Amino acid sequence: MSKKPISQKRADRERQESQTLHRVFNVFLLGLAAECYLLLVYRGYAMGTIDSLLIWHQILTWGMYLGLVMLIAGVAVGIAKRKDSRLRKIMTWVAGGGLFLALTGWVVTFFFDNSRGITAMCVLVPIAVVLALVYLLFQPECFWCTLAVSCAMFAVWARGASADSAAFSKVVIAGCVVGALLLAAAAYLANKAQKDGGMLWGLRVVTPDCDYRVVYGVLAVALVCVALAAVAAPAAYYLMWALGILLFAELVYHTTKLM
Repeated sequence: MSKKPISQKRADRERQESQTLHRVFNVFLLGLAAECYLLLVYRGYAMGTIDSLLIWHQILTWGMYLGLVMLIAGVAVGIAKRKDSRLRKIMTWVAGGGLFLALTGWVVTFFFDNSRGITAMCVLVPIAVVLALVYLLFQPECFWCTLAVSCAMFAVWARGASADSAAFSKVVIAGCVVGALLLAAAAYLANKAQKDGGMLWGLRVVTPDCDYRVVYGVLAVALVCVALAAVAAPAAYYLMWALGILLFAELVYHTTKLM
């Protein structure tokens, strides 16, 4: 097999970098648009008058139903027409928008007391944007570690914010338990990937030179923090600091590996 000339390799690399930057820009704009929408909801639903609250409640309810239709249709058509790359891409955007509308409508209207639902969504969107940027710019193992720590931070934050609400607290505790189980399952899958050279079910999920000690360490600390937050809400503040330091450390580590 003939090797590509250096000029062709350089052109391919520049094209790939251009595509990555284009995706990064699109993710940033989508996150900004979603956050602006949530701020409008916050102003009208949480900080507005009774009339604006009722209007936004109707908008969010109908938006939730519309989002469910978009999500189901996007997934169904995307799977049925998966060989058509252009249509599949369009349906992916439709399903993603539907998921955002459905999730926002349900969370904001269900957890309406003390604006907990809209506050949680305003925090969740920037986290999702950062995760998408990490996925596009860093190694796969960096994305998985960042995802684990970010989800743990969100769970710990939600546990601390739910301390004065019995109903919300029960939901968050259940979420923490599920999160801890998922982190344990992630550790099992990491071990399976290590044995298979970074592959899971025929798909590459981490790079061949992945340092699994970092992956196991991140998952272990995240699991312990989520478990502690579930049983001791007052500890959430200190656990957030611990997870923040862990997130910074693992991002710095993976950044140095790119150099």
